[in-house]
Amino acid sequence: MLIYNIIVFFMMGAGLSWFFYYVRKKDLLGGFIGGLIVGIMGAILGSLGGKVLKWAIDFLQNGMLFSHVNVISGLLGGYIALYIFNRINHDKNRRDF
Repeated sequence: MLIYNIIVFFMMGAGLSWFFYYVRKKDLLGGFIGGLIVGIMGAILGSLGGKVLKWAIDFLQNGMLFSHVNVISGLLGGYIALYIFNRINHDKNRRDF
């Protein structure tokens, strides 16, 4: 099982490094190999962070343990509504006096 995990992390890092180096033509420190190393480390950290993120999402979806409101969908809906409202107002900046 550990070997499969290492292979998957390697493939994710290689795929991301290939995408940034060859497709998006970004200048990575160390070229493709440098991007591969950073991509593998990022994949490992992202995988570990996924467990914390899952807990945080569950916590917010369950109303932060004191209500029955899905906080994520509420914030997302409010943000979209304010974004549309701002675009209707031609994306004007507020003047400070």
